[in-house]
Amino acid sequence: MYGLENVPPKGPLIVASNHPSAFLEASLLGTVLGRPLHYLVRGDMFHPKFQWLFDWTNQIPIYRKKDGISNLRKNASSFDLTYRKLAAGEAVVIFPEAKTTLEKKMRPIQRGTAHLAFGTLPFLQEGEGIHVLPVGVNYTEPRLPGTDVLIKVGSPFLTTSGTREDREAIDSFTETVSEVLSPLIIQIPDEGRELSYDVLASVYYRFIYSGRPEGSAHHDLLLIAYKVNENPEQKSHLTEVHSFIQKVKKYKVKEAVYFPDMITSSRVGLLIMLILKLIWLIAGGWIWRGVRHLIFSKIKTNTFKSPVSVGAAMVLFPLIAMLFVIACFIIGWPVWIVPAWMLLMAAGGFFRPPFQLIWKSLTLTPKIKSALKKDVKLLKKDVANWLT
Repeated sequence: MYGLENVPPKGPLIVASNHPSAFLEASLLGTVLGRPLHYLVRGDMFHPKFQWLFDWTNQIPIYRKKDGISNLRKNASSFDLTYRKLAAGEAVVIFPEAKTTLEKKMRPIQRGTAHLAFGTLPFLQEGEGIHVLPVGVNYTEPRLPGTDVLIKVGSPFLTTSGTREDREAIDSFTETVSEVLSPLIIQIPDEGRELSYDVLASVYYRFIYSGRPEGSAHHDLLLIAYKVNENPEQKSHLTEVHSFIQKVKKYKVKEAVYFPDMITSSRVGLLIMLILKLIWLIAGGWIWRGVRHLIFSKIKTNTFKSPVSVGAAMVLFPLIAMLFVIACFIIGWPVWIVPAWMLLMAAGGFFRPPFQLIWKSLTLTPKIKSALKKDVKLLKKDVANWLT
């Protein structure tokens, strides 16, 4: 997490973020930015029975043409509410790409952010402006729990003039949003090279990040992305990466792409981690794993798999805890068991690699493990050389 000092502590604020993984970005920003946030959300997600939930979580519906003319008319009241929230000094999150797709690049910025900013200005006091805060959310693999995310907050810019009817001002504003947001996003334009970046970024996170100067991770990952993106006509400089990817697939440890430290860990360390992870699974982690497997089997769009899983966990575990409390009163168990169980479930996050990967890494033959360790060593050397 970098750039929190750039978040204005008060006053009207539009948070403009990229949008690779649906409402996972909204959850992350609501967790880390330090200000209560309001969210502009697809109107077709709203159901009257759950209006209380949407209101409680500061969600404001925005409808699209395909939602029908009758729903489009509702946008007037939604925008009016958003303008008033901003005029009252609150913060609103908008995703200016206007769509969500799981890819490592910024899509064209739409005019919605300009319309929101200029539409708010008449509601502000004379001489007051509205800050626009660009935020880049950068994942390695959001569908796999335990992988990394880097959030980079840029410098806000102030808007004090402009109208929704001024096309030139809207285009200029939109271009500014694009210019300030793009450098915050680690971009791999060639989708075929995303996995190569993931390998190198994961090697960086696991082996090099802790030894680098504070605050340098975003810069370092941009440099790694540059190396992955260069020489588009030939990929010989990624030969070692491709070799590693092929081997982990061959030996059925493909998650090691994101956890290369499992390959280099000792068997004793892996065994201890396996036992602790097994305790977590038996105590209740199997519930999360089962629900996640069900969600992944039902949802075919990669973009929505992770956020729906996280959303399910947000509902599921508090519900189980409540039922656990009721059961304790009925059966006569001490209530302290419930917070102890919740702490144990939270502790599962300290052991990030998947259970299957720990087990497979532990059971690799010495020959295979040695070959993979050699590849990881070469990748570490490459990344370290690039950063110096």
